[in-house]
Amino acid sequence: MIAPQRVAPYDERPPRTAPELRRIDRVRHATKRRTRRARRRLHRPLFAVVMLTLAVLVPLLAYVALTASLTSLNYALAREEHQRTALVDETQRLDDRLARLQSPDRLAALAAQLKLHDPHVYAVVRVPEPKQPQPKPTGLALLGAWFGAPNR
Repeated sequence: MIAPQRVAPYDERPPRTAPELRRIDRVRHATKRRTRRARRRLHRPLFAVVMLTLAVLVPLLAYVALTASLTSLNYALAREEHQRTALVDETQRLDDRLARLQSPDRLAALAAQLKLHDPHVYAVVRVPEPKQPQPKPTGLALLGAWFGAPNR
């Protein structure tokens, strides 16, 4: 068996100089840029298809929504016009009926049928005003009503 040997710890890398560190940063940044560009290049056709689809669908959906709204407004307008026409017809019918019921010829015929005639003597009769009921006393006024003056 081989005896384990002790290995001296690995010293850290020697310190790098400032120009070398700048070059490493530049290389690292360039690598990131290349990968980012490659990823964008891969996604560019998909992005174009999605944007083209949105450019076509958004105006189309807006047109459909506006057309649906216009159609519902047209139906509501037609319904209100129909209701207005019905109300005007009913008002005319009721006005005609009211005029017919209030006509002097019809009222004279009804009076003759019931054997009514104009009075020969007119009398004026005065009707007394009805008394307003007095509210029942409450609170302290109730005590005054109990112990105070007798009711008339």
